[in-house]
Formats: sequence, C-alpha cells, structure tokens
Amino acid sequence: MLSIKPAAEDLAARQPVWEALSDMFLDTDTSLSRQWRADQLARSPYSIEQLEFILINEVYPICKYNLLSVTGEWAGFDPEWLKEKILRHLGSRFRFLHTLNLGCFTVHASVEWHATRHAILAARSIGTKNTT
Repeated sequence: MLSIKPAAEDLAARQPVWEALSDMFLDTDTSLSRQWRADQLARSPYSIEQLEFILINEVYPICKYNLLSVTGEWAGFDPEWLKEKILRHLGSRFRFLHTLNLGCFTVHASVEWHATRHAILAARSIGTKNTT
C-alpha cells in the first residue's frame, strides 16, 4: 500500500507538485515545459509512485476537463484555483465516486507522463551523483 500524507496536511510540498503536474493538461505543446516540470517534481519529497498517485487522484480529476475544452487554458492554471478545486474534490462527500477515475488508465498510457517520469528519474540521478 502506498503511504502518502493527506494533501491538506502537506500543502507546502504538494502545491508545487500540483502546479507542475497540471502543466501536462494545458492546451499547448506540454513537451516544451517537460524539463521545468521534471525539475520541479524531482525536487519534491515524493517518490515516483507517490507522484503518479497525486497525478491520478488529485490533479487529473480537476484538470482533465481542460483538454476537452475548445478554449482550454494554455498559459497555466491559477495556483489558488487549483488548490481550492483539488482540496474540495478530495473532501467531497461523494468520495466513493473517485474509484471511477479514468486517470488510472489514461495516465499510464500518456506519452508525456512517461517522458516526464523518465526526466524526473534522470534529474534525481544527476542530483545524487553531484552530492557524492
């Protein structure tokens, strides 16, 4: 079982992660910001598995709709809006519906997530070599 603090108890670490992961849902070529995103995520205290959990269960349910919009957000989500939406979603009385989250399938098939994941691991590997 994956161990991760509840989002509301870990906002200082969680918010930069939400912002970086939400970048993959912008209506633009997200590969252009991949290195920035990977660097942000590599600096986080979360493992790759925890980052994927946050992506699927916290960011995806809020940001997925931007990819369906004709006039989707392309410059970046407002950090306060993102925080409020995610926390409201996580505190929903209809928590049982979260099990219907298609992010479990779509995130694993995402080319951009796979590339970002690889870049995070590479950045962490370089960081480890620089400290030894």
